[in-house]
Amino acid sequence: MNRLQIRIHRQAWSEMLGHCLEAMPREACGLLFGYLSAAGIPVALNYVPIANAAANPLHSFELHPQELVRALYAAGGKHELIGIVHSHPRSAPYPSDRDLATLWHTTPSHWIVSLRDPSLPAVKAFAFRKRQQEHSSLEAISYDIIME
Repeated sequence: MNRLQIRIHRQAWSEMLGHCLEAMPREACGLLFGYLSAAGIPVALNYVPIANAAANPLHSFELHPQELVRALYAAGGKHELIGIVHSHPRSAPYPSDRDLATLWHTTPSHWIVSLRDPSLPAVKAFAFRKRQQEHSSLEAISYDIIME
């Protein structure tokens, strides 16, 4: 089986981790913008932090609507939305049932930054796809993350 690949530039990686660490103990969230390579591999160039507007930001995230629109508008066709990022301050970097219920499942990638050990963040990226047997359920397919 061929594994999915995703690429991220070092600056976007550093900004993503920095934002997640700054938000502790709340969940952080943001967007990755970039392009799809000729081979169809998503390449993340920029990280844009978005405020967490969730009612309980210690245990969930919700992208702040105005900041979300502003970020998407600012990309203005120069870059594509490559991924959505959020942190798990106290748990592993795997999608929760709530994460799998996202309406953003068509976004190329979903990144989860685990800060169970803030000195050694663990990051995983996933593609969410509809399960073949169920119409409303999603499954997470892990990416191999390649640093550029």
